[in-house]
Amino acid sequence: MIEIDRSATQSVGQRIRGLRLRNNMTQGQFAALIGVSRSAIAQWETDRANLLQENLQRIAKVLDTSPGYLATGDTGVLLDDELSLIELYRACEPKDRQLLLSTAKRLTS
Repeated sequence: MIEIDRSATQSVGQRIRGLRLRNNMTQGQFAALIGVSRSAIAQWETDRANLLQENLQRIAKVLDTSPGYLATGDTGVLLDDELSLIELYRACEPKDRQLLLSTAKRLTS
């Protein structure tokens, strides 16, 4: 899979367009590989049309990425701080895990 920087500020269409361009494909070439019209690609890339799950699966396959990345921008790669939090959580006793979770929820609300 292509490694991509995480960008929560990008839309689904922007991620699709960016990956298409990185793969040196025109909208027409991309459309032919997915089996849709070029105008469908244009609408997706400008976020004017919703993607059906089956289209998202085909797009991800053609662009060598995951549907999850296209939908959310999440690469599935954990950052060092995230890994540290998981390790701390796992090291806690069950009752302390609940305290840790409730504290984290309070901090994010």
